[in-house]
Amino acid sequence: MGLNRLFVSQSKLDQWLSEELVDVDGEVMTTKNDGNRFNLKTAVLFLEEVTGAGDPSDLIGKVKDLEQIQTVGGEYASGSVILGDHAYNVVEGFVGDPILDGSTADAGAANTGDTLAAAMRSITGDPAREGELDLLARFFLASRGT
Repeated sequence: MGLNRLFVSQSKLDQWLSEELVDVDGEVMTTKNDGNRFNLKTAVLFLEEVTGAGDPSDLIGKVKDLEQIQTVGGEYASGSVILGDHAYNVVEGFVGDPILDGSTADAGAANTGDTLAAAMRSITGDPAREGELDLLARFFLASRGT
């Protein structure tokens, strides 16, 4: 398995930048410990539908970039997305797609894992790190039914 696609909340990216774990140049985030690169797009993680009308689009627990939200007729505003008669609380951040080229393919082998938590710990350079990353990984995996 190669590098995983990831979601990074705005607050987590700010933390990684302040701890000098990553560099961001334009739309590319580079991890300092291994040089892996990710193309970032503004995205949101859907947390809950707040009108009580259910989640017919099955968005809770999913990450969508702003273009995907607009494509389905959704409107994004700080902390929320409106889609038809439904309103969702969301976490703002970025979806990162791995950039796989000759210069990072071998380094990417170090960031493999069977779980999202393993991949995120590898990206942060701290394989023993527990806590928020594991909780986020469990949330993602539970929402995918795995």
